[in-house]
Amino acid sequence: MKRVILLRGPRSTMAASPSEWAEAQPWAGMAERIVVHVGQHTPSEEGGPPSPPVYDAVIELWTDAAFDADSLRSDWEQVEVRSSTQVVGKAATEAPAVGVTPGLSQLSFIRALADLSRQEVERHWDEHIPLACEIHVGMNRYVQDRLSPADPWFGMAHLHFPSEAALRGGLFRTPEDIAVIGADVAEFVSDYATMLAIEHVVKA
Repeated sequence: MKRVILLRGPRSTMAASPSEWAEAQPWAGMAERIVVHVGQHTPSEEGGPPSPPVYDAVIELWTDAAFDADSLRSDWEQVEVRSSTQVVGKAATEAPAVGVTPGLSQLSFIRALADLSRQEVERHWDEHIPLACEIHVGMNRYVQDRLSPADPWFGMAHLHFPSEAALRGGLFRTPEDIAVIGADVAEFVSDYATMLAIEHVVKA
């Protein structure tokens, strides 16, 4: 089973280093795989202070072991644990090795349109995959996580880019690219939030 753990507000020195914190948890030894995305502040386009990430850390955890979410709250001010159905839209040519993955991840959290059923949203998101792969030419990996429960987010899209240059030049090439993606997403998404992160593979 895959879980996605969303964390804000580290309460301890250990939690301030999310990858070390995850590796030290009792469930780490039982997990098949652990990936930690450390949120990055993004520069303001208008020269103001950098914008904080949506979450301080996002953890992808593969385990069938019993999991106590309440145990995490002593280290973090806000903890959200969701189960995930993962859909790989574009697979990496090589599985990321243990350690810091080169490049940048863009994580986009989406809210679905309220008048659509879950099946309809998933169908739209499935149909979005080939378009995303065509438009976002710089990404080398694309994964969708359909989350449950779906509040506040229906899902998380993970776009990984092998370098900052690949992200800046290969997320969108033209204003037309932005318009095409925006029109398609508007068919099933009511709102979204995006953050940049550094990926740490704690356990492969």
